[in-house]
Amino acid sequence: MQRIIVGFRLVTAVWITVLGIIAVVSWDARPEVVISAVAVAWVWTALTFAALRAGRLGSWPWLIADLVVAILVLLSDGIDGGAHGGFAGGYPMTSVLLWGYAHRIPGGLGSAAVISTAILTVGDSGLASSVVTVVLYLAVGGVAAWAFQVLRISELGRLRAEAELEEEHAARIRFEERADVAAHLHDSVLQTLALIQKGSTDPAEVRSLARVQERELRSWLLGANDTEGTLVGALEAACSAIEKRLGVAVELVSVGDRRLDDHLAALVGAASESVMNAAKHGQVEQVSVYLDANADPVQVFVRDRGIGFDPRSVSGDRRGLSESVVARTKRHGGSVEVVSTVGTGTEVRLSMPVSPDTGGSSR
Repeated sequence: MQRIIVGFRLVTAVWITVLGIIAVVSWDARPEVVISAVAVAWVWTALTFAALRAGRLGSWPWLIADLVVAILVLLSDGIDGGAHGGFAGGYPMTSVLLWGYAHRIPGGLGSAAVISTAILTVGDSGLASSVVTVVLYLAVGGVAAWAFQVLRISELGRLRAEAELEEEHAARIRFEERADVAAHLHDSVLQTLALIQKGSTDPAEVRSLARVQERELRSWLLGANDTEGTLVGALEAACSAIEKRLGVAVELVSVGDRRLDDHLAALVGAASESVMNAAKHGQVEQVSVYLDANADPVQVFVRDRGIGFDPRSVSGDRRGLSESVVARTKRHGGSVEVVSTVGTGTEVRLSMPVSPDTGGSSR
């Protein structure tokens, strides 16, 4: 509402300029008086915009100074024997509006009364004209202040209603989130616990179920379910499938993620085969997989603390390592390094250059 009042002041500043020109040309008014009054009006209008930006329009010092300027502009005399009422136009009315907005009906009527007193005391445009002007200022001061009060109450009601709607919306979101959590726990965790109870005599099955549920629940809690078409999603699926098939725990730790392309799909295939080899031949209960998708090239490390082997002693008809891991990775521009010692375990280090269109994101 303050912006509307300040906009009204700008309009009245333009109008007082037009009336000033008419006064000089048609009423033989003294140019120095007109120019001074118009200059004061424009300077104060500019200061009003500055006060609006600074949030000072409602302060007592500003309102008092504004009222003084309004009276000075209104009582600028010397225009053809007292035609200053017409010359001032509606410029002083802005001060009444500001007072009414800041201090409601008492402020609007009080400022109108001060201006009216000045008109009756100093003005010489005739009693009838002065009375009409006084009535106009008092009416505008009271009505405008009342209208501002109604608008203020309406605005407070609107803000209160919006706050209640936002609170209701937040409560509904919390309820839906709790319902989603309850449904997920029922569909996954509770059912898995029931399966574990049924298979409690088979330790390997219990461990496998617990591991699969742990990975799924961790992924859900971290908001990482939407992994379709990503490197992490493909690697997690591969590790989970091996874990279910062979009953060996696969611990996957990932940093970053990328969209899956042909090169990264080959990397996932090579890593999956490396995990499979470790689970089958390493005689271990757990295989560790570490993915660094933020690196360039992307790197995957597959480690186990099993029996190990001598890579040079692998027969030529064993295609798992040479074809499914080494050859597959190299065909897509990657590299493979196998570090293994009999009795201490094996580590397969896979690297794949980053394609420009795969992108990357932190996890």
